[in-house]
Amino acid sequence: MWPKSLIAIIGGCLLSISLMLNLNFIFPFEVDTRLFIGLLFSFPLWVGVMVWCYASDSFKHALKRCTALFIPSAMFNAFFLIG
Repeated sequence: MWPKSLIAIIGGCLLSISLMLNLNFIFPFEVDTRLFIGLLFSFPLWVGVMVWCYASDSFKHALKRCTALFIPSAMFNAFFLIG
């Protein structure tokens, strides 16, 4: 239970931050509006990812779930930050 909890807390936080950064690159709003939207949606997204990790069968399955979403999201962020 503790390994799934750790991956849910840490991996969920990283995934939530990465997905919100993706949305900040996509939205055509002003900076303050994008930050407000990120603030509103990041915590419920984090909770949803944590529940998704807790629902997995094992630590490896939870890690695969988080990693499968985090890697494309991080690559998308790197593309916009570099380019």
